[in-house]
Amino acid sequence: MDAPSRTTDAKRIYRARPTDAEIAEVLAMRLAAAVGTLNEDGSIHLAYVIFLHEDGRLYFETSSVTRKARNAQDRGRATMLIQGQASTGTHLMVAAEGDATVIAGSRAHEINERLRAKYIRPEALGEINQAWGPLDDLAVEIVPRAWRSWTSGPFHEHTQQTLTSEYDDAWI
Repeated sequence: MDAPSRTTDAKRIYRARPTDAEIAEVLAMRLAAAVGTLNEDGSIHLAYVIFLHEDGRLYFETSSVTRKARNAQDRGRATMLIQGQASTGTHLMVAAEGDATVIAGSRAHEINERLRAKYIRPEALGEINQAWGPLDDLAVEIVPRAWRSWTSGPFHEHTQQTLTSEYDDAWI
């Protein structure tokens, strides 16, 4: 394959995007997300969180003693990456980067209860709220300035063309 063809294939494969419906479906799923905040020295702090997506904003709960809370408070920026699979079979990742606001008090409590309700069985939610509420006393809201998304489907399809077995069977 000549260089222009490889470049064309690479652009097609690496620039493939999921649909808005697939993105919305994955953002509604009960998945863990990686959240990144900026440390004082310019390095990145990463943590896994459970999250809530509402009205174009992302939320995660945390404690006022965590680095991610301090970083969000001090620098006001955060990013979140979610990976999932839509019902169409499309594997995708979606990332949001934007302004972070630390929320405390009754508003944080309300957001955290809605967030937990996404993940916790209704019959256990009250007890979980009692256990987690005093610990995770903050909510962090990310108002995205930029959204990015990509899908691995074209990459997998391209790879499958060279395999004699199924792509999924190639992995250990």
